[in-house]
Amino acid sequence: MDTTNESLLVRVRNTEDSRSWREFDALYRPVLKRYARARGLKPPDAEDLAQECMRTLVKRLPTFEYCRRKGRFSSWLHTVANNQINKMLSRRRAGRADTSVLKALAQPEDELVLWERVWLREHLKFCLRAVGDEFAPKTMQAFERTVLDDIPVERVCETLGMNRNQVYLARSRVLRKLKEKMSELIGLEG
Repeated sequence: MDTTNESLLVRVRNTEDSRSWREFDALYRPVLKRYARARGLKPPDAEDLAQECMRTLVKRLPTFEYCRRKGRFSSWLHTVANNQINKMLSRRRAGRADTSVLKALAQPEDELVLWERVWLREHLKFCLRAVGDEFAPKTMQAFERTVLDDIPVERVCETLGMNRNQVYLARSRVLRKLKEKMSELIGLEG
């Protein structure tokens, strides 16, 4: 997972491009909120964090020069998110000593692994929504039930009225499109 969709980063440099900003927001706001929740923030605080990060991005992306040699966009966004989380948590600490907040700050390696997991999961969900309209509902159900929900193929065949070959074909077709979308979005080789 080396890159973010570079064309999206170029397009959002124009703050008037509302379509690109909606796409950017739909992709990255869930990443920021889920990461904040995983770091221990409550839902309203996670929403505030995402909003603060998006404000920062609106200010900084018009002059942001993406260069793979300098680092990944996900690393930069992770830094932006962590800075905002640390600001929020330090404000809380000033008011009271909360051991769960201190624990959340204490494990930087775990926090980076957490960021990567959230980053990938939210990108997968975004891509799955994007490719979902390209398939019949039954095809998507077969994929989701066997791959995401880990339901045995035989049981999916019974509930959807499909045979094994149809289920495997559905999984294969959706997975291929999903890999294409992930590759297009973040450069995932698969």
